[in-house]
Amino acid sequence: MRQILEFDGKLYSLPLLKKAAYKFSESVATIFSEKEGNLVCDFSLPDDFTDLQVTAFLDNFKKEVLDQDLRELIRAETETTRNLILAHAFSKAELEGDE
Repeated sequence: MRQILEFDGKLYSLPLLKKAAYKFSESVATIFSEKEGNLVCDFSLPDDFTDLQVTAFLDNFKKEVLDQDLRELIRAETETTRNLILAHAFSKAELEGDE
């Protein structure tokens, strides 16, 4: 059974949608394409999915897209701080052979 969702290509990236799809890849195959500035997710769902399961999957996929989008936003916002912490931690570490 096929289901399609479209996402605005200005708001979401293909790598983000791929990360979201990977979470469901054990039971659902996804093909990505682009159409008029939108990113299209074409899902192959198991034939025995009920209407309720299809609706639940589509809702869960949208939630996962939001989750991945927020993770990317937080990663970008904290990158400088994270790099400073790592640089400080490694500057204090003794290198192998430096005893």
